[in-house]
Amino acid sequence: MVTELRVHGVTGTPAEDVLDRPLLRRVAGDTDAGFFRPRAEYGGGAGAGGVTLEAYRWGNLTAGAAARALWLLLLPFMFANVAIWLRPDVGDRARTAIRALTRVFALTMTASFVLAFVEISMDLVGWQCAALPRCLQDRGYLSVLADGTFATTSRRLAVTALIPVLAIAFLWFLGRRTWARYEAYPITTEGDGDGLAHPCFWNGRPLVGRLRSLHIAVAFATLDAALLGVLVPHDRHPAGYVLAAVTAVILLAGVVAVTLSAVVHRDTPAAWAKPFTRTMSHAAVVLTGLVIGYACLTRDPWTARDRLPAFSGTVTVLFAVQVLLMLILGGVVLATRPKGTVLLGLAGPLIASTGLGVAVAFAAGMAYRVADFLDRRSLPSTADYDEGRLVIEPPPAYEWAAAGFVLLLVLAALVALTMGLPMVRRLRRYARVVTDADFRGGRQRDAARARHIDTAVADALVTDQVGRMLVWVFVPAAAAAVVATGFALLGLRPIRLAASGSAAAEVTSTVVNLGTYLIGLSAFALVFIGILAYRYQRFRRIVGVLWDLGTFWPRAAHPLAPPCYAERVVPELARRTGWLAAEQGGVILSGHSQGTVLAAATVLQLPPEAQARTTLLTYGSPLRRLYARFFPAYVNDAVLARIGAVLARPEDGVLDAGQHSPRWVNLWRDTDPIGGPVQAPTARDVRLVDPPSFDIAPGDTVFPKVDGHSGYQLRPAFGAAVAGLVTVLSGASDEPPTVSNPSAPSISSAP
Repeated sequence: MVTELRVHGVTGTPAEDVLDRPLLRRVAGDTDAGFFRPRAEYGGGAGAGGVTLEAYRWGNLTAGAAARALWLLLLPFMFANVAIWLRPDVGDRARTAIRALTRVFALTMTASFVLAFVEISMDLVGWQCAALPRCLQDRGYLSVLADGTFATTSRRLAVTALIPVLAIAFLWFLGRRTWARYEAYPITTEGDGDGLAHPCFWNGRPLVGRLRSLHIAVAFATLDAALLGVLVPHDRHPAGYVLAAVTAVILLAGVVAVTLSAVVHRDTPAAWAKPFTRTMSHAAVVLTGLVIGYACLTRDPWTARDRLPAFSGTVTVLFAVQVLLMLILGGVVLATRPKGTVLLGLAGPLIASTGLGVAVAFAAGMAYRVADFLDRRSLPSTADYDEGRLVIEPPPAYEWAAAGFVLLLVLAALVALTMGLPMVRRLRRYARVVTDADFRGGRQRDAARARHIDTAVADALVTDQVGRMLVWVFVPAAAAAVVATGFALLGLRPIRLAASGSAAAEVTSTVVNLGTYLIGLSAFALVFIGILAYRYQRFRRIVGVLWDLGTFWPRAAHPLAPPCYAERVVPELARRTGWLAAEQGGVILSGHSQGTVLAAATVLQLPPEAQARTTLLTYGSPLRRLYARFFPAYVNDAVLARIGAVLARPEDGVLDAGQHSPRWVNLWRDTDPIGGPVQAPTARDVRLVDPPSFDIAPGDTVFPKVDGHSGYQLRPAFGAAVAGLVTVLSGASDEPPTVSNPSAPSISSAP
C-alpha cells in the first residue's frame, strides 16, 4: 500500500487541516513533531488512488509553544545567522572569506547585546541615576545604590553589572537547552555528497557547541571591558592592568577563533577545538568574577559625573567596526559573484545590516525610554534642553540612530511612491493578460470579477519585485550610516551640524526627538508582539511564519539565534520515509510551501533503496522562486535536477534533454505569492488555473474564491497527480496525468 506523507508549510498548520480529516491519531513522533493518520474505525483513511494518508506536523517546533515568542527579542541574531547562508555560489577562497566575515560580524552582534544591557544598568542606573538626588527620590528600590555597602561608585557599578551577567547567563542557558533539544536528533555521519545532500549537513550540534562557547566568552569579556574601562584609568593599579590584558586576550582570541577552519569546520575540526572553546568560556566566567570582585575593593571617594567614561566611544567604535565589516563583505561579494545573481549577490549583507539596524533600534529605544523614566522628563533628546542642567542621557551616538531611523522611514515611503505605484500598474497590465487567457470572454461578462482576479495575480507577482525596491532603500541608508558613523567617531551630534538657534537646528532637534520616540515605539512593539503571540494561538501562528523561514538553516554563524528545526525535521522525515518505502510499499512525499523545501532536502538524504520507492509531489513551492534566488549556493539548477534524478529507478532509463521525471510533480498558480514552477529538467511543472472558474457555479450564490497559496490538496488536479504517482510506483506507467493551461503565459515571463 502506497502512503502519501504530507508535510505542511509555515504557521504550524494542524494535521486535521493538512489531511482534511477531523479525527486523527498519532502513529509516531511526539507533541512537538509527530506523524498522524485518520482513525481507521471512522473510515476515510484512504486518499486519491487508494493511498494511505499520513501527515507530518512539525509546527510546534517553531510556533507551537507560547514561550517561544521570547525569541522575537533575538531577531538580530537570527538575521546574522541567515546571512551566512545567503552567499552566492562562489569559489573556495571567496567562500572562506564570506564565512569568516559573517562569523566575526555575528560575534560583534553578541557584544552589542551585552552593551545594550550595560548602557541601561551600569550607565543610566549605576552611574548617572545614582549621582542625581532627584532620580533616587521616592524610589526605595534604588536605595541600595545610595546607602550602605554599595554606596561607592565602583561598587554601584559592580552591583549593576549583575544585570548583564544575568542576561548572558540566560542566553547561555537558552543556547544549551535548545542545543540539547533541537540539534540532538541522532543522524548518520556516513555517506557522500555536498550541500543539502551531505549526510552531515543537518548535524550542527558540535559546531553550535563550539561557537556558543566562543560567543559566551566574548560576551563576558565585553562586560569586563566595559567595567575595566572605567576602573583602570581611575585606579592605575597593576591588578587592573593585568585584568584588562587578560580581557583583551580573550576578545582577540574569540575573534580569531571564529575565522579558523580548525575551530569552525562543521565536520572535521581540530582535536583541540572543543577543549579550547570550553576553556575560553570558563576562563571568561572566572575573569568576570575577578573583575566584579576588583570593582568591590575599597577606594578613595569618587564622584560620578556626566556619562559612563569611555562607554560612548566604545558603542560608536563597535558600530563603526560592524559597518566596516558589512562594507568589506559587500565588496567581496561584488568582486566574486557570478553574473545574474539576485540583488547583485548582496542579500547576505542586506539581511545582516537589517539585523544590525534592529539591534541598534532596540538598544536605543529601550535606553531612551529608561532615561526618560529615571529623569522624570518628557523630551528624550538633549538637542533642545538647557545644557546647564544635569540630565540622564544615553550616548550621543544613539541620536544618530534616532535620526537614521526617521531617514529610513522617509526613504521607504519615497521608494514606495516612486517605484511601487508604477510597479503596481505594470503588474496589473500583465495580470490582465493572464486573466484573459484563462477566462476568455469573462471580462466582457463581468468586468468587476475580472479586476478581482487581476488584483490577485498582480499581488502575487509583487514578491518578485520587492528585492529590487529594498536595494533602493538600503543603499542610501547604508551610505547615510557610513556618514553618521564618521560624525559620531568625531564626537559630533546631529544638532551640532546646524547653527545654534537656526531653523535647521530646530528641524534637526525635532527629527532626533521624533526618531527616539519611533525607535522606542518599535522596541515596545516587538515586546507587544511577543505578548500577543504568548496569549493568542492565531497570532502566534502568524509570528511563526518568520521563524519557519528564518530558522530553516542550521546555526552556523550565530549559535544563540533561534534554533534550527530542520535539524530534527529532515532526519526524522528521512527515517520515516525510508521505513514507509521499505516496509509499506512506497511513499509519495507530498509537501506544501516550506514543506516542499523540507521534502526536497529529505529526498537527498534518503538511501538509494528508499529513493527508488519514493516519489515527490510539491505544491506552492518556493524552491525556485525564493530559495534558488536567495540561497544559490545551496539551491540551484544542479541541486534541483538531482532531486528528481535520485528518485528514478533503473527501469526508468536515463532522461534525455527536455524530458521530465515521472517521479516529481510540482503544482503552481499565478495567484500564489510564494510558490511557482521549479523549472527543473527532472520535474514536471503543472500550472493550475485559479480560481477554478470565472462564473458562479450552478446552484451556488458566490463566486469561486481565489485560493492563492492555499487549498491545493482540495483541487481535482491534486488527486489526479497523486493517482498518477501511485501508478508510477506500481510500475504501470511512466507519466502521471497532468492538468495545465498552455495558452496562459508563464510566471517566468512576468516583467
